[in-house]
Amino acid sequence: MGKFNIYCSTAALTLAALTPALTASADTPWDLKLSGRILYDYTRADADTADFEIDDTELRSARLAVSGKTDVMDFKVELETDEGGEIIATDAYADFSPKGTSWKIRVGQFKTPNSLEEQTSGRFTTFAERAEFTDAFEFDRRVGIAAHTKGKDWTFMAGAFGGDLNDTPSEEGLALAARGTYTPVHTDAMLVHLGASVRYREIGDRQSRLRYRQRPFAHLPGRMISTGAVAESDTLIGLEAAVLRSPFWASLEYADVRSDLAAGGTGNFTGSGFETGYFFGGERTYKDGKFDRPKVNHPVTERGLGALSVSAAYDTLDLTDAGVDGGAMSTALVGLSWYPTSKTRVGLSIFQSDANLGTSTSGLDPAFADAVRAGVTDDTVTGATLRLQADF
Repeated sequence: MGKFNIYCSTAALTLAALTPALTASADTPWDLKLSGRILYDYTRADADTADFEIDDTELRSARLAVSGKTDVMDFKVELETDEGGEIIATDAYADFSPKGTSWKIRVGQFKTPNSLEEQTSGRFTTFAERAEFTDAFEFDRRVGIAAHTKGKDWTFMAGAFGGDLNDTPSEEGLALAARGTYTPVHTDAMLVHLGASVRYREIGDRQSRLRYRQRPFAHLPGRMISTGAVAESDTLIGLEAAVLRSPFWASLEYADVRSDLAAGGTGNFTGSGFETGYFFGGERTYKDGKFDRPKVNHPVTERGLGALSVSAAYDTLDLTDAGVDGGAMSTALVGLSWYPTSKTRVGLSIFQSDANLGTSTSGLDPAFADAVRAGVTDDTVTGATLRLQADF
């Protein structure tokens, strides 16, 4: 494991060192592209029992990226900042295309291949935040190497990873992950998506134990439920399905995590998410195993009214098993989004998160930690997030 992590770190540093040289060379015909995004949120929410109320704004994400490609190699380097002001690297990878094969080799920092919603860009997700299990089970970017390929109706990626480039990737354990997708129906009138993914993680020698926790939907509040640091390793299996029959769409995901607990035994934690929606004046699109940029039939830049989508979702998360009482949560959502153009959006997410708080106070928002200590077993947070979004 140590050699693998050293290799991943070396690969990432090599990529960072080579990219400026390659892009600056007159002999290298790069097709360069600059892109970026800004996501800004306002959230209002309060709890029924805990002394919790929030009414605040947040720069959720601002990113700037440069990407380029030739016949044999593509690359992308993206930097992000948020309300805290720290600048970090999100994607920083290169894809190499060996001759004579449809496979590509990706080296650098990128997302582990798990979950339809996680692979879908945050610009194109339905609500302000993804389904709660994606954060709780820590789908994230890591330094690694992966092989990927695709056909007309399928995609596949598998790779091995160390840790996050912004931390100490050589000391953050090991992750192995793979995902495959298939569209048994793929016509102009209808698309059906099926997918499955798997991930194995184990902690490094200097890394704290794995933990699972989640907020009441919005990003501004602290965590409402948590297991604390309980696991040495875990294995995740994820299943996904979706249908698009314009202007309607629906998707369903389920994730099952088997954790090797530090106290002994195996904990089984689960999560799921279902969403559905309908577009007026546009449609949701799909490409290469994930949702893509929405189509707006008559954008305001062409004297149109833009597109409007209405949506609903229901998420579940269960973090209680084998002596671990991390609580459980279910969140119901309704959403309304107006797209003046395909690259701008005003979105409203109205949510209600009902939680069994469990017994752990590790990493919780102070209001919910106090509620647990006071013997409160259940609580509900109701609120709304308004998102302003633009990208180029």
